[in-house]
Amino acid sequence: MLFRSIFVGLIIISTVLCEQESIRRCARAIGSCLLAPEAVEGPYYWNSTVRSDITEGKGGVRFRLTVTVLDTTTCSPLSGALVDLWHCDAEGIYSHYIAASLGQNTRQTDNSTFFRGQQVSNKQGIAVFDTIYPGWYRGRATHMHVKVHVGASLTNIGGSIYAKGGHVSHIGQLFFNDTLTDEVAKLSPYTLQKTRRIRNNEDGIYSQSKGSTTIVPVQFLTANGFKGAVKGDITLGINPQAVSTLAGRPGGGRPRPPPGR
Repeated sequence: MLFRSIFVGLIIISTVLCEQESIRRCARAIGSCLLAPEAVEGPYYWNSTVRSDITEGKGGVRFRLTVTVLDTTTCSPLSGALVDLWHCDAEGIYSHYIAASLGQNTRQTDNSTFFRGQQVSNKQGIAVFDTIYPGWYRGRATHMHVKVHVGASLTNIGGSIYAKGGHVSHIGQLFFNDTLTDEVAKLSPYTLQKTRRIRNNEDGIYSQSKGSTTIVPVQFLTANGFKGAVKGDITLGINPQAVSTLAGRPGGGRPRPPPGR
């Protein structure tokens, strides 16, 4: 019964969001492509490797995210763009900054890399990531971070592919429907997170960066609901000649552990 109610809710949510996406498609069709709003990079960025699956076996609701990059100067898909994605785990922890994520007053880093990765957009401007539905932490609504690099080259170092060079044309954040996140929060391992999750309208970055325009529409991948997986699609319009001025700017809340952790 729970999955049925969730499924119906997702249909309603997806219908509304798909209607919004149809409006965006119409705007592109008449040549009025819009730039995706930018948002601060946040304090937990770290250069990652080129890979599609960024889960590294970590728990959570499996989530396939498809990012389509559009060149707003031509209203055409942008191929060869490097899409850079990172977010916290189900308990609000960022890899490479685990100590800081646990509330320690330190900038000490570590070698963990979960939920970080890069993909090069194909001829249709598409980059796909296999990850999980993100968790949350103190002071922030549920979100992901994204960068789009233009003109980067790839190099193989010890079997891992890294990007270098080029410039960053876009830095933004992706958000999620609060009603959907309410349902995800009832599932393990998200239930381990006791920190109060703030909603989108309470998040200053969501408001400042027009977060309602970067809410990711989410649908179930299978009839198994959350036990299967979910998928989401988002389109980012960028000017490939532009250089973002938000790189390195922290902003946003800092992850903290729940009481007693």
